Amino acid sequence: MTLGPGSKSQAELIAGIEEGVYVQEVSGLHSGVNPVSGDFSVGATGLMIRRGALAEPFREATIASTLQRMLLDIVAVGSDLEWLPSGPAGVTLVIGDVSLGGR
Repeated sequence: MTLGPGSKSQAELIAGIEEGVYVQEVSGLHSGVNPVSGDFSVGATGLMIRRGALAEPFREATIASTLQRMLLDIVAVGSDLEWLPSGPAGVTLVIGDVSLGGR
């Protein structure tokens, strides 16, 4: 199963967000995800989103949720499908509700 690209660009998705975070990097996937329960807690760095624009950076934050909840909370999918050299692909996702701590 794959997640197909949406119709809006990454810039259009960001412009539609009043307040949020743009996650650029996560760390701790090898130890922060429980494959049985779906619980995860990983380190993150990125930029804050304020009034539809990228703002100040954040780092050393923690994102926590469950994989099931995160998938259910997908609000929009970007049109920016990108295939990575190792085989997987990715798109920009707007997720409605994920806990962020330590920002």
